[in-house]
Amino acid sequence: MTKQRPDDHNPGVMVSDAQQPIRLAQSERLARMRLARSANVGPVTFRKLIERFGSARNAIDALPDIIARTGGKRQIVLATREDTIAEIDQARACDAKPVIIGDPEYPAMLATIEDAPPYFYALGRVELLTRPTIGIVGARNASANGCGFARRLSAALCEAGYVVASGMARGIDGAVHDACLQVANKVGGTVAVLGGGVDVVYPREHADLYRKLCENGCVISEMPPGLNPQARHFPRRNRIISGLSHGIVVVEAGRNSGSLITARFAGEQGRDVFAVPGSPTDPRAAGPNSLIRDGAILCDSVDVILDALRVSLQNNHLREGIHHFAIDSRATIVNGQSDDFSDITKSIERDTRTGTIDDSSESVDNQEETGVNDRSRNEGRGTEDVLELLSTSPLLIDQLIRASGMPADVISTMLIELELAGRVERHPGNRVSRIAE
Repeated sequence: MTKQRPDDHNPGVMVSDAQQPIRLAQSERLARMRLARSANVGPVTFRKLIERFGSARNAIDALPDIIARTGGKRQIVLATREDTIAEIDQARACDAKPVIIGDPEYPAMLATIEDAPPYFYALGRVELLTRPTIGIVGARNASANGCGFARRLSAALCEAGYVVASGMARGIDGAVHDACLQVANKVGGTVAVLGGGVDVVYPREHADLYRKLCENGCVISEMPPGLNPQARHFPRRNRIISGLSHGIVVVEAGRNSGSLITARFAGEQGRDVFAVPGSPTDPRAAGPNSLIRDGAILCDSVDVILDALRVSLQNNHLREGIHHFAIDSRATIVNGQSDDFSDITKSIERDTRTGTIDDSSESVDNQEETGVNDRSRNEGRGTEDVLELLSTSPLLIDQLIRASGMPADVISTMLIELELAGRVERHPGNRVSRIAE
């Protein structure tokens, strides 16, 4: 049985004492990357092939027989050795390291999910990937209060020695990463999971945050280097955020927010789901409030998360089912299943339904997931942008000025306009709040 012991760097955090798997042979690493990049091989199909044949090398040897015996519209087309090596060279040029399932650095929690990425690229502190992690996600148009609460949660978790994962998006995600990077104690940390290539900065105004993450945090992506993010990539990205984590915290999210997709993945993966409650008059509270009604853990302080994490880390069942694939045998067909590849066909269909097989390379903008307007958010900001930062809970005007990035006199003028329009209300102590509509 896997034992838990206090972490050498932080006795308050429990870690697994299980023996790390040995490093894969270079030939098997390349074979796994080729197989994962093959047409119509998604994460579920990849896992099915490795389980069936014991290694990617064996699976590649078996592909002609599989293709000959399976019907359907989608046939596996093996990625070429040359294309795979070219991708590796492109990753090397930006100092990105491939982390392949079976590597000691591959996160144990992520390896347990059915559609775990066969490999991904990483920049920065790769050692953070093996530490206990909590995911925090939320609205891109987050209020200043929401960002402030997310910052406090993130900083407290890092100070307690945990890693915080998020998606480097605007709003809550950016606040989470920034707060973690400012914690002096480097035992904890932060991991950013990107929707595009690991070397592609999105949104562009997070260029400085990205640089800091590469230096003092960790940035990962299952996409090839250089690939611009597309709308359909973000739900795939979300399953990785939840897969890395013992639990997901949702801080502000509309009813159609991608953060709710992350919460759904977390529930399906057997992770805890936490939700920060909000005013019923604030549309950004609709998502968390609905999650709480559906059984999510109400999160009003970091202690709620820490208590649940301690319980989770004491239970080993989340680590069960991690696949350690045999790579010794060169037999092409095993387990007496040479005549039936229907399970492979079904896994391809499942990858198609879950969107982990791309149907096209067309870039599709989606405001909720990618943001239609990628200009700097400070360019041309008006009263509606300031109003977006406010919620029905009073906020210090000084905090509003810092959150907006605009001069104090401009904010003062805008608040007067909003107050005259009956859209904001002033409170004692130089505070202001949004009036519910």
